[in-house]
Amino acid sequence: MRTVHIEAKPDHLLRLARQKDPVSAVAEMIWNALDAEAGQVSVELEVNELNGVESVSITDDGHGMPNASCAGFFGGLGGSWKTTAKFSPQLKRGLHGRSGQGRLRAFALGEQVRWITVAEAIDGRTERTVISGAVDRPADFDISDPEYVTEPSGTRVEALVPADFVGRLIHDDTAQQLASIFAPFLAANADVRITYQGTALDPAMVWTDTAEYVVRWSDSPGLAEPLLRVIEWPKNVGRVLALCDANGVVLDEASPGIQAPGYHFTAYLLWDGFVEQRGNLPLVEMDETAELLELARESLRGHFKRRDQERRARLIQEWKSEGVYPYSGEPALAAQAVERQMFDEVATTIARRLPGVPQSKKTTLRLLREIISHDPSGLYPVLDELFRLPQSEQEELKRILQRTSLSEVIKATGQVSDRLDFLAALKKLVFEPEISQTVKERSELHKILERETWIFGDAYTLMVSDQSLDAVLERHLEALGRAPHNGRLNPVRRADGRTGIVDLLLGRAHRGSSGREHLVVELKAPKVKIGQIEVAQIKSYAEAIVSDPQFRDARASWDFWVVSTEMDDIVRRDASAPNRPPGCIAEWEGGVRIWARTWSEIIDDCEDRLHFYRERLNHDPATEHAVEYLRRVHGAVAPEAAVS
Repeated sequence: MRTVHIEAKPDHLLRLARQKDPVSAVAEMIWNALDAEAGQVSVELEVNELNGVESVSITDDGHGMPNASCAGFFGGLGGSWKTTAKFSPQLKRGLHGRSGQGRLRAFALGEQVRWITVAEAIDGRTERTVISGAVDRPADFDISDPEYVTEPSGTRVEALVPADFVGRLIHDDTAQQLASIFAPFLAANADVRITYQGTALDPAMVWTDTAEYVVRWSDSPGLAEPLLRVIEWPKNVGRVLALCDANGVVLDEASPGIQAPGYHFTAYLLWDGFVEQRGNLPLVEMDETAELLELARESLRGHFKRRDQERRARLIQEWKSEGVYPYSGEPALAAQAVERQMFDEVATTIARRLPGVPQSKKTTLRLLREIISHDPSGLYPVLDELFRLPQSEQEELKRILQRTSLSEVIKATGQVSDRLDFLAALKKLVFEPEISQTVKERSELHKILERETWIFGDAYTLMVSDQSLDAVLERHLEALGRAPHNGRLNPVRRADGRTGIVDLLLGRAHRGSSGREHLVVELKAPKVKIGQIEVAQIKSYAEAIVSDPQFRDARASWDFWVVSTEMDDIVRRDASAPNRPPGCIAEWEGGVRIWARTWSEIIDDCEDRLHFYRERLNHDPATEHAVEYLRRVHGAVAPEAAVS
């Protein structure tokens, strides 16, 4: 028998034990077993007649700990062999442990703990070792002399004299919490079996929904793309964004960072790049990998947005089947569509508060419709009085009702319909041969688009139209609140000395800062294909601005677009380069990017942004709508062939 001592104060060691969290302690013991290449892990609780936990044991069939190694495993704090090994020796599993502190977690299970481990010794014989520790002297572990046996390898952790909070292990949801922790690992390792009180942990038996999403991240060279796995549970198991290797071994946890009322879930981000960063994962939010986490959170938000839409649609369909939904048919007018949309959002938010009796439910929903139809601003006090909503539902309801007034929504709905009509008109202008071949870029297409700059991005505003680079400089300085050097501006010229005339200069403020994003758009007539001449022209504008010191400002970034219906093969290859965003043909220092864009790409982007509204409004712009819009809004400059 020998004793190994950890050079640390007992109170520090007990803080590392996290004695108030026995469920995580059990999980840590299971991970240790899996790191030891166990295929079978069993957790058993001895419960007395008063339903109190007498002891806890975790048994595995892993490769155990040789006696000669036990002093190294138990005598230090930190510096685990797993930090550098990264993978288990035979099965090449990713390793969970890394800090060299996991054994201390056993003190959350009992005041007296021992490890009975059987392993192959250096000389090939099989030996059994017992390691003992007690909470009243957590810095000391007693290690027995080896006993040679003929048993199979494995380790049994026994915790006796129950710790204060160990009773939490017999709660109904404990097995589900453990299932949520090991779900990705069990999914990737079908030969592994973990049992809790005789029942196998099978996440598929308890989850309510699961989904997977590939996270497109450009900074993952040589590795499989990160995968986000979302599992929803019937009960709260604690929301986390678990950082895992590709085989589902949880290496660390981060905050999911999203709001998803009513859902219980665990999100797993699987990527082998985390293995190389194991020592720095607690600081992952502060390095370049933070971008990957934010992309994962965006996917998570999208997942629950879709789930919420499915839930609302399912509820509405149920109400229709029951005959309690207060609307029939499809809305004929935009205002009716907006009213129904508001009703659907409000009604599905308070659905759990509605009466169970169909007739009472029908009456309540009809009352709700009448209030929304005639006085939506008075809806919240009525609902609060009727249902006494909990705080979470009050906040959700206020968000819906205070988002905008009904009249403003109706106005916005009309704007969306106009935009859909304009996109249909733009397709006629740039795609229909008998029209596109005759459209004049400057006097027709340009004049129309300077009033429809939203197609280049909703946040942009028009700064300059059909003016020189000198005018671009003036507006640039004005937007940033800068005065010209020495009170005057020097002329801005292209490399050949000519004055450049910019079709459109658009601008928008950076979110949360004083910076600006500028977008220069060079329009080409639909019959003109984007080739080297057109690319050279837009690059000459970019060069004139980049090389002129009057433009220099770290707060500003610049994008330059050349736009037409088609581009030649060489330009298309540049626009499809794998190391740049689609359409980007060049990136220069100082936040400058040059793009070749086709009308089909731009129109597709716009239709994607408007897709939700198109579906809700059931608005499908016909040819006559497009023609009518051109006549009404752009009649003075619209090509005659397009409006005749």
